[in-house]
Amino acid sequence: FSISIPFIAIYFHTNLDMSLSEIGIFFGSLAIIRSAFQLLGGEVSDRMERRQLLIWSQFFRSIIFIFLAASIYNDWGIIPIAFSLIIASIFGAIFQPVANAMVSDILPKDKRLDGYAITRSAGNFGWAVGPALGGFLATNSYGDLFIASAIITFLSCLIFWLMLHSPKIETIQEKFTLKDLIAIKDDSNLAIHCSLIFILYLVVAQLIATFSVYAVDIVGISQTELGYLYSINGLMVVTLQIPITRLGGKMALTSKLAIGGLIYAIGYGLVGVFSGFNYFVMAIVVVTIGEMIMSPASLFLTSKLAPPGRIGRYMGIYGFFVASGWSFGPLYGGIILDHLGNTPTIAWLLISSLALVSMTGYMMFKRKLPKEINYDNH
Repeated sequence: FSISIPFIAIYFHTNLDMSLSEIGIFFGSLAIIRSAFQLLGGEVSDRMERRQLLIWSQFFRSIIFIFLAASIYNDWGIIPIAFSLIIASIFGAIFQPVANAMVSDILPKDKRLDGYAITRSAGNFGWAVGPALGGFLATNSYGDLFIASAIITFLSCLIFWLMLHSPKIETIQEKFTLKDLIAIKDDSNLAIHCSLIFILYLVVAQLIATFSVYAVDIVGISQTELGYLYSINGLMVVTLQIPITRLGGKMALTSKLAIGGLIYAIGYGLVGVFSGFNYFVMAIVVVTIGEMIMSPASLFLTSKLAPPGRIGRYMGIYGFFVASGWSFGPLYGGIILDHLGNTPTIAWLLISSLALVSMTGYMMFKRKLPKEINYDNH
């Protein structure tokens, strides 16, 4: 996935002449759909065998990636490409809460924080290798990106099928209703956590669409250099995620989230203050540190808030708000850059300011959250 998705915004901008705002609207609409299916994926994962959901979601994604490649090779235009990206996002949205819940299935509570750190390291190994490969492939054809994505996604499907042996869990037998999707109203702590994570992800979401277009089409770095930046992000997580997670093991989860928000604000602020590849390396390093502090803590807090038998639901709700942040983030950033592109310092400081709002919220949330939930009970 990381081979292709960072570069599709550049394809829209350079090949299809879409503005940053239009790209933001598209990615916003895409992630709104993804948000809804994150919720559905969480609910379904509490009612069906999670291993099968992982296998089939990856299988169908690989098929869609092949169709995306064909759409680009044959210049079919925005409609088939947009439709294919929507379908691929739906299967990706179903996959994510199932994968997060699977960590809770196979690990005891005292091992889950490390488990989420390990899975993030594995995922970011893909982000380390993928964009570098994507930057190379994009110089030939954007269609090649999706052929590579299809092959690798299908390989992951085979790995789940042949090697994953999940424990038998008690599934929910009660009838599913649409009211199940708004369970957040019954848990004020979950509502606060999800609201704050949504605000933070409005800033996090700048990394893919907004930053890539800004860095390549406005500042003028090459697509290969952009791939290197994403690879730095991925390699840092692969090598440092577990040590950083363990280093902050005794810290409150809300404190980690607040610190992550502060570091995100600094990192994206640097994007506007300094221009050029070397300065972007510095900004990406800072942003990635915030990511490594924040991300496992947010997942672990969600799992600790979940009552027995509801981890899939809670992961789905959490995923809905994360995906909503991904949906509105590019629109938020795109509109600001379209109107303040001549003053990038002001634009990026304005974009990053929401991370400070999230930071303040988590500092206040710490006072409310019970200690047995807010701390990792190793």
